[in-house]
Amino acid sequence: MNEQLIVEKLIELSEGKLTANEWKNWFAENAITIEKTCGRTVFLKMKPKESFSEIRNVYIGQSVAIDWLKSKNIIIIFSDIYKNKWENEFENFCKVEKEKEIQQQKAIETKFSHIKKFYPKFFRQLSKSYCSSDIIEQGKNIVVIANMEKELSIQLSEDLNEFYQKISKLEFDGLNIDFDRLDLELVDNKKYLLLGEYWKYGDGDKLLFDVECHGIYVLAHEFNPPKLFKQTSSFKDFIEKEVVKHLKRYAN
Repeated sequence: MNEQLIVEKLIELSEGKLTANEWKNWFAENAITIEKTCGRTVFLKMKPKESFSEIRNVYIGQSVAIDWLKSKNIIIIFSDIYKNKWENEFENFCKVEKEKEIQQQKAIETKFSHIKKFYPKFFRQLSKSYCSSDIIEQGKNIVVIANMEKELSIQLSEDLNEFYQKISKLEFDGLNIDFDRLDLELVDNKKYLLLGEYWKYGDGDKLLFDVECHGIYVLAHEFNPPKLFKQTSSFKDFIEKEVVKHLKRYAN
């Protein structure tokens, strides 16, 4: 196909005379000549993307083609057929996503209703951030928790004890807390309870509970020597403030 035929086909596109599928197939068959005629930049902007719908591709292709034709002082008759179809498609997509969001909120309300009263901010953020790969497991009974305290020769703070009665395991990207893996950690000859990991400063950073003052710390292992950073003065504040901020970062 020569350059004149390329121009003629782009005029047809600007006038809305091609179906989305016709545009996609024609572009694939004539890619070399299109790039030679229109230039590399215009070619790449016009090229249909695998991740886009067919109507979005043809609408973008039409917009780029119109700009290129105008730059060549070629008179065109614009059709908004692709624009209208793309706007309808996008509107329907938004409705579906909104419905998914509503259903997710309902599912979270049901699944995690037992923590809503105790961690209202955390609960609200879950409705926006929770996905199927996240893990929140039911808590332990007070006898199991008491046995763990006895085994480790420690006394949990009231709010940490309360958390483990509601949630035994919590796992998100870069954060995990697991009752069944509780252990003791010595840092500068001071005893801490190892709650899990919180990758705030680097992958693999440990999340620690000060058994004496009840503060929550991260042991940032990439420092030399590893450095303790205080996060909150209580575990409940850690969940309601620090974990909520962490989930917001990943949600965005």
